[in-house]
Amino acid sequence: MNHKSFVFFDCECANTFEGVGKICSLGYVITDDELNVIESDDVVMNPECEFDWYLFSGKGGCKLAYSKDYFRIKPNFESYYKDIKKLFTTGNRYIAGFAVGNDVAFVNSACERYNLDFIQFRAFDLEKYLEKTFEKKQKLAEWAAELGVNVAKYQSHKSVDDAMMTMLCLKAVCMKTGKSAEQILTETKDYYVNSEQMLIEQEERAYRKEVMEKIKRLYGKKSPKPGHKTVLNQKFEIDVKLMKSDVDTAFILAKKIYDNGGTLYEHLVGNGSVIFEEEPREEVAKKIESRGLKVVLLEEMMGTLR
Repeated sequence: MNHKSFVFFDCECANTFEGVGKICSLGYVITDDELNVIESDDVVMNPECEFDWYLFSGKGGCKLAYSKDYFRIKPNFESYYKDIKKLFTTGNRYIAGFAVGNDVAFVNSACERYNLDFIQFRAFDLEKYLEKTFEKKQKLAEWAAELGVNVAKYQSHKSVDDAMMTMLCLKAVCMKTGKSAEQILTETKDYYVNSEQMLIEQEERAYRKEVMEKIKRLYGKKSPKPGHKTVLNQKFEIDVKLMKSDVDTAFILAKKIYDNGGTLYEHLVGNGSVIFEEEPREEVAKKIESRGLKVVLLEEMMGTLR
């Protein structure tokens, strides 16, 4: 029989400023194909950056497992790179995590920060699987409680403990369904994320952020010499959903408003128009009216502008 091994992992970050996670610990649990633990460790490292204040504030339910001083005396990610790469690329092995897309992205960011080759791997996301199977969204500790996993000795946001809880949740699902871990992990590709996919998503987020900054620079500004005057002295706000769904169109719209003598604002009150991609729901339209504003559709607006 072709036996497989499983790696469950989790990362914690010192901060995620600018959308880049700086790993300070990477915990993992290696098991055999029956989910018996072979090895586990918490790879604690110096993130070589400042820590987000809330991680040691006791607020928000997210507190790191070690002190700042302990992180600082550890080697950095580059020192562990070869071992981490081996962990994720050893053959005949499944990789898994909970909300693992974030963790894959953190590994990508670490490689980029230290000018190291990206580690090519894919990972099964237990969070996606549980959400789809049981039709609800919960935190890892909540799933553990529901599945009857005793997590009393584990600490949330300690990477190795989160990795262990992920493994135990999968083990509980196996017992509940009568399926092996491999059966669950091979039922569908929909629950996997891979490093290349996360790189593309990172690039898309960076691009979106860049375009959003361009739009924000136009807020409250009026062209001294507008090329056209189709909306001269009029005020506008672009609906958030339109911004999220098509940031390129939002930027074109923002620039045209400026070039046509109008002024764009992030949040209007008083008089002006809010631009929607499609007709908003009745309750949304009423809220817009209560702010003293009008609803205008994107197609109509683009037809007005030159």
